[in-house]
Amino acid sequence: MGIVRDIIAHVEVEVAQRARLCHHNKKEHKISKSDKCLAIHDANGGRKNYCGPCALAILTKAKTKLAGMEQQFQN
Repeated sequence: MGIVRDIIAHVEVEVAQRARLCHHNKKEHKISKSDKCLAIHDANGGRKNYCGPCALAILTKAKTKLAGMEQQFQN
């Protein structure tokens, strides 16, 4: 059997090396230097950053979707 494929390779938790804007709410959410943030890389080499509260909402939504897909294979 081959190696299990990583389907979320384009998402990672980073520690901000400088101040960043949260892509979800640029006007109100800031990411300070040394804060943890969620970085989502696109196919063109770009990256969107999300602050902690927004990252948790994104990850919760992803977990729900993955659990639903897993359930389809278990039934």
